[in-house]
Amino acid sequence: MSKSTNAEARAEARRRSRIAAKERAERGDEPREAAVTPAAQIATGQSAQSGLGFRAAFRGSFGVAPIRDDLRQLPRLLRTRAFFVPLAAIAVTTAVATQQGVLSTSVAQLAVQSILLPPAFVIAFLAGMLTRRGSWLLGGIFGVITYGGALLVGSVGDLSALDATNPVRAFLEQNVAHAKDGGALAGDLYGVAVSGIFAGAFAGWYGRFLRSMSPARPSSRDLRRRDATQRKGGSRR
Repeated sequence: MSKSTNAEARAEARRRSRIAAKERAERGDEPREAAVTPAAQIATGQSAQSGLGFRAAFRGSFGVAPIRDDLRQLPRLLRTRAFFVPLAAIAVTTAVATQQGVLSTSVAQLAVQSILLPPAFVIAFLAGMLTRRGSWLLGGIFGVITYGGALLVGSVGDLSALDATNPVRAFLEQNVAHAKDGGALAGDLYGVAVSGIFAGAFAGWYGRFLRSMSPARPSSRDLRRRDATQRKGGSRR
C-alpha cells in the first residue's frame, strides 16, 4: 500500500470519527462540551479570564443613562453602602469641624475643603464608585448634602481661628451669606447638584471602564454554588 493510500485512509478515519462524535452529541449520549477541542477550551477560558482591550473597554463603558430606572431604584440605593459610607464621612467631618478651635489645624481645613466645600467631587466620586447604577443620582444628592454640611460649619464653627485671607474661611462665610438670600441660595444648590451629578456620572463611567478592563472573577456565591454542584456530581458517581 502506498503512502498516499495510507494518508487517505487516516483522513477518512478521522472524518468518520468526527461524524460519529457529532452524532453522539446530538443524541445526548455524550455531553456537547466533550466534542469541543482542547484548543477551543483553552481559548474560551482565556477569553473569560482576561478583560477587554483598552479601546473595547473604553467604547463599551459609554451608554445612555437609564434615568427612569435609576429613579425607581433610588429607595434601594439609599439603603446601600454607596449612600451610608459617604454620608458617614460628611457627618464625621461636619461634627469635628464644628468643635471649638479645630479649624485652626491644617488637617481639619483639608478635610473641610475636600469633603464639604463645593464642588464636592471627592464625596460624589466615592458614592459613584460604590454603586453600579444611579451613580449620577447619588452624586447630585451628595452635592446638596455636602453644601448643607459646609453651611452648618460656617454657621456654628469657630471661624475666628482662621486668618481673614484663608480660602476655607472665605468659602464658609460666603455660603452663610448666600443662605440669607433666596436667589443666591437657589443658585448655589443648583450648582452643587449639577457638579455632583457630573462627578457621580464620571465615577460610574470610570467604574464600568475598570470592570471591563479587569479579568472576570467569580463571586463567592458563584464559587460556593460551583463547589456544591461538584460535590453532588461526585456523590452520584
